[in-house]
Amino acid sequence: MKLNKLNINIYLLVIILLLTTMLLLDKRFLPAKSSAPQFSPGNADLISTVMSYIKTDYLEEPNPVRVTEGAYRGLINSLDPLSAYLDKELASKYLNRKTPVKGTGLVVFKKYGLFPMVVAVREDSPAARAGLKVGDNLSAINDRNTMNLSLLETNLLLEAEPGAGDQPPVKLRVLRGNETLEIEVARDYLSRDDLKFSAGPSGLVILRPTSIYQGLSAEISKALKARLKTRPAPKAAVLDLRDCWGGDYEEARKVINLFIMTEEAARVESRGQKQVLACPDSPEFPHLGLFVWVNQASGGPAEVVAGVLRDLNRAKTIGLETPGLAGISESFPLSDGSLVVLTTAVFALKSGARLWDNSLPLDVNLRYSESMDKLYQDKTLNLLAAKD
Repeated sequence: MKLNKLNINIYLLVIILLLTTMLLLDKRFLPAKSSAPQFSPGNADLISTVMSYIKTDYLEEPNPVRVTEGAYRGLINSLDPLSAYLDKELASKYLNRKTPVKGTGLVVFKKYGLFPMVVAVREDSPAARAGLKVGDNLSAINDRNTMNLSLLETNLLLEAEPGAGDQPPVKLRVLRGNETLEIEVARDYLSRDDLKFSAGPSGLVILRPTSIYQGLSAEISKALKARLKTRPAPKAAVLDLRDCWGGDYEEARKVINLFIMTEEAARVESRGQKQVLACPDSPEFPHLGLFVWVNQASGGPAEVVAGVLRDLNRAKTIGLETPGLAGISESFPLSDGSLVVLTTAVFALKSGARLWDNSLPLDVNLRYSESMDKLYQDKTLNLLAAKD
């Protein structure tokens, strides 16, 4: 049944009050680094004026539910890449998630107002078989425009429905250079925790995990101890954290503690509070030469591992700029079944540099090319030779 004008006016009034109240309660709402008030009664008048124009001059009566959700989405999604507003459907999918999650094999990075960009494509995944490439932009998922979605919404749309059987492929509109491609990708890929261990050139040993998963530190310890017993012993180890997306921050601390002991490895900063991240145990490999490789898909816990080891002069970092996603999020349910996910804490190095919305500091900053493996190895060997 069509809503009458009185109901629409009430919905619009609620939206105005919601936005105005949230903006005026926190005078430092945007930008976060400014201590000066950014919103005033004049700004509230602007909001009211805009809503009035929509109510009286828009070509048709606005859909109040859509307008309300749009207001919520814009308000929350524009805060940072980890914060998100989820409608009832996506909130239910998020809350019923069961790990591991089946998906396409794509790793994407997303900022508000920009299309999701593919930063990694898992080997032997449906996305790889469909021809998706690093650098592709996803302008639509199942005909839904992605511009104002959050990173969390994007990932949920790329994932299979929890508990369901065979599901249709997801339809992607892909922007690649001057081309627009329509590609369908199955959502049956199951990412598995794994540590690849290999011998590199000139006495390097390379350890490459898929993520900073629970138990990784024990696997690294076992692999390195076995390799150090062989002759000749390796000159140095490489933690290859390229495409190492997500994982567990406590496990990140344990990985760091394999190589260094410190009372303050980093800090977890939340509003008005700072908590020290310590590595108090004796390290198992305190003298082994160490290099860390990163790229645009080294996100979250991987950034903490690489950032701390470099910050404390325990390792050299080599690679492409990282996304700056070392943060912790919490979810807050709303009465209508929707959900707000907010970043509540971020990681900062002992030196003071935040691993948030910025790449971790790099010793060697590379440019993307078609022969990245050789480039990483060459730069590592150069640093190793200079050290000797």
